Amino acid sequence: MSERKLPRAFALPAIALAMALVPPAAHAQDWRTLSQSRQVAGERELRTDIEYAAGTLRISSAPEGTLYRVNLRYDADVLEPNVGYAGNRLRVGMDGASLKHRGDMKSGQLDVELGTGVPLDLNVQFGAAEADLQLGGLRIRKASISTGASTGSLTIAQPNAEVCRELKIEVGAARFEATQLGNLNAERIEVRGGVGEVVLDFGGDWRRDLTGTVTIGLGTLTLKLPTGLGVRIRKGGLLAPFDGQGLVKRGDLYFSEDWDTAQYKLSLDVDAALGSVRVVWVDSQEGR
Repeated sequence: MSERKLPRAFALPAIALAMALVPPAAHAQDWRTLSQSRQVAGERELRTDIEYAAGTLRISSAPEGTLYRVNLRYDADVLEPNVGYAGNRLRVGMDGASLKHRGDMKSGQLDVELGTGVPLDLNVQFGAAEADLQLGGLRIRKASISTGASTGSLTIAQPNAEVCRELKIEVGAARFEATQLGNLNAERIEVRGGVGEVVLDFGGDWRRDLTGTVTIGLGTLTLKLPTGLGVRIRKGGLLAPFDGQGLVKRGDLYFSEDWDTAQYKLSLDVDAALGSVRVVWVDSQEGR
C-alpha cells in the first residue's frame, strides 16, 4: 500500500494557531491605520504576496485605473506594517507580534484591493484570520492560498479573462469554502485539507477542461457540481465514506452519466485519509 501524506504544516498558520491559544498580556494598545495605493502606469503584470496572521482579511478588486490599494488597521504597540512595491511586486505583511505581547490582534483588519487591468500572480497566507477573498473580475494567472486556524471563503463571481495555470489551496484546522470555481478559467487545481471542512463549488462559466487533486486528512469534503459538467473522480482512502450520488462506477473510477458527451470536463483525484467525501449536484445556471 502506498504511503499517504497529510498536508504539510505552514509556519505562518502554526504561529497564528499558537498565538490564538496564548492568553493576551495586558498592555496599552495603540491602534493606527495605514493606507497605500498606486495607479496603473504601464505595468504588464502584478505579483502579490500577502501574509496576515490574525484579524480580518479582505481581498477584492480595485477601481479602474488603480494597480492596488491597501488599508490596514493595526496595533502599533506590537506590530509594524511591512508594505512595499518594487519591480511589479507587491508585498503586504506585518512584523512583530511576539507571543508574550500580542494583545488583541483579532481586532486588526487588512483590506487589499487589486487592479483588474493587469495579469496577476497571487500568493496569500493567513493564520487565525477571518478571510473573505473576492477575486471575481481579476486577471489571475496563478494563485496560492494557505490557511491556519481560521474561517475563509473564496469567491470568483465574474469570469477570469486570463488562463489560470494553477490554483493551490491548503487548509489547516479551518472551514474553507470556494465558490464559482468554473469562472476561474483554470487548467489545474490542487487542494489539501487538514482538520476541518472544505467545500468546493465548481459553478460558473466554464471555458476549458479542469484537472486536479484533492487530499483530505481528518476533515470533510463537499463537491458541488453543476449539472451538464462532465465529471470523473478517482477516489483513494479506503476508510473514507464516499457519497457519490449521480456518479456511475467504472472500475476504480466514478463518472457522470454524460461524461462522454459533455462539452467541458472536470477530472479529480480525491484522497481522503479518515475524512468523508460528498457529491452534490446543483443547477448549472446557479452562480452565473
